[in-house]
Amino acid sequence: MRGDAMRWIGWLVALVFLGGVLALVSLVVSLVTRAEGVPPMPIYMGILGFVALIMLSGACLALISIAVSARRAVELMQRGARPLAEAADKPQGPLRPTPLAEVPAAPRAGKVLVAER
Repeated sequence: MRGDAMRWIGWLVALVFLGGVLALVSLVVSLVTRAEGVPPMPIYMGILGFVALIMLSGACLALISIAVSARRAVELMQRGARPLAEAADKPQGPLRPTPLAEVPAAPRAGKVLVAER
């Protein structure tokens, strides 16, 4: 059982959404079958409930997705910060990093040259 808490929470949100949809559909069907005609109010309320379920589950899944993305970004930044210092000493592969040439310091007396044409 490999998985983190965010993945399980996402599955739980999906399960609650599907349970809500099934309950809502069964409620609307039972109200419509008991009525003599086709009453519009249960159908409208069923559609409104379905829209509310979609909006709530979408918001929950969006927040979970943002949290997972932020956590992965932090892990990659932490993992990427260490190997960069080690990789500078040991070039690997066909693309070898070249060290930047040192720029001589400009004299500080008076005006300082910022750029040349």
